Amino acid sequence: MTFERIADDLRQQIRDGELRPGQLLPTQSRLMQTYKASSLTVQKAIRLLRNEGWVIARQGRGTFVTRSADFEDAFEKVAGDLTQQIYSGALAPGARLPAREVLAEHYAVPLNVVTNAIALLAGNFLLRYPSELPGDEVYVRDWDDHGFATQLTHGRLVRKIRDGSLARGTAVTVDEVVDTIGGDPESADQALTFLALEGRMKKAHQRNGSMAYVVVGGEFGTEVPVPVQPVDESDEASVAPSKEFPAVAGLADLAYKLERALERIEELEERVERLEGRDAD
Repeated sequence: MTFERIADDLRQQIRDGELRPGQLLPTQSRLMQTYKASSLTVQKAIRLLRNEGWVIARQGRGTFVTRSADFEDAFEKVAGDLTQQIYSGALAPGARLPAREVLAEHYAVPLNVVTNAIALLAGNFLLRYPSELPGDEVYVRDWDDHGFATQLTHGRLVRKIRDGSLARGTAVTVDEVVDTIGGDPESADQALTFLALEGRMKKAHQRNGSMAYVVVGGEFGTEVPVPVQPVDESDEASVAPSKEFPAVAGLADLAYKLERALERIEELEERVERLEGRDAD
């Protein structure tokens, strides 16, 4: 029996409910006995069903009839792994992505899951298509793409902060980021600015007047603010109290001005009421 006929029969069993969503598919040896087919033929039939989205493989557990949740899990796995490969450098800027069929085989997921994951990363400006319409060729965006360069630099700096290679208190400059990570000074400066806004870094002036950024935290939203000393200054001179983040100070100032404005409006309303009362008399 051909692999197409085996796939047709299994597909019909899924449609009829004989094989239910989430149910484990019969083992390869059982399918070989049932259909009087070789191991290679059965493998090709299962691969066809997997590419069509009827079944999904789970490492070390077997092949299962697909549930709707399986598509979401598979999609997140592929998109997440490709993103990490780009940020880690395993997929270098400008590199061509393996063919969709190769990725589907590698991740053991339906072909449309890979297609959707690639579309997501392209929409997030990590991947690009050579032509206006999506085709077979897909590339990682290159350093000359300013938005991508900023995003990649930011992502790689975050990884370094999380894994400890950029420890708390470490000072880095724009030029050092370009030398160690790549990209251009403008992208590096924007990435460092984003990290400062997120609370992972703080700006600090060096003795020569240039600007550096000092690591103050790791995971966004969990950083503990710490005093940051000016870089290259002695301990004796570093007694100035730590300041609020600019964003926090700005909000406090705005709230004060708004409160004063509301008080002024109330005063004006009272004066108008008094004037209207006099006119009525």
